[in-house]
Amino acid sequence: MKMNTDIILAGGGGHALSLMEALAFDHARGADAPVVAGYTAPADAPCMTVPRLGSDDDAATLAAEGYRFHIAFVYAGLPVMDKRRRIISLYEEAGVSFASIVASSAVVTPNSTLGEGCAVLNRAVVNRATLGGHVIVNTGAIVEHDCVVGANTFIGPGAVIGGGVTIGRDCFIGLGARVRNGVTIADGVTVGMGCIVNRNLTEPGIYHGDPLRLHRLRNRN
Repeated sequence: MKMNTDIILAGGGGHALSLMEALAFDHARGADAPVVAGYTAPADAPCMTVPRLGSDDDAATLAAEGYRFHIAFVYAGLPVMDKRRRIISLYEEAGVSFASIVASSAVVTPNSTLGEGCAVLNRAVVNRATLGGHVIVNTGAIVEHDCVVGANTFIGPGAVIGGGVTIGRDCFIGLGARVRNGVTIADGVTVGMGCIVNRNLTEPGIYHGDPLRLHRLRNRN
């Protein structure tokens, strides 16, 4: 099977539009960036400017045509990242290949490692760090040296992750949060907008406030 150079976005909401904007900006600058052939979603998304090519159930058929996919939504409900992980698993079971999207204005240093399907958006920095599959480093966020970020974790716009931090899978680090160097964050942790994380977070749950407090536990799954 010949691999198609175009990609399909799994999702048709705000995050998908942000990815398309980043790619359109790169194309306008003459950068070598993927072309979005269309999107998959449960229903039509009028905001999208590319065609809907089906639903999640059509992933295997589209993969057989050589398309790669990018998981292009961030679910806002609670637990925050679980629905996204389930969709990733569905696409993996369909045998698809995943494409990463790195904006041309982002900085990913040569000694960084990105798993499949990652997104590093405009003016974000990944500095000698390791990202698992399907990690999102959103606009203007910084992931510093020697960090390890688990699969399907979201780093919000403007968040700063200090050196040597370990973040588990399925985490959500809110807009503008700060994580002190050397901290470890367990799987399934949500950190609220603007929070300062200056200690290890060992229990999955929702943390916010100043000082930072655990407000809701959640079960591991």
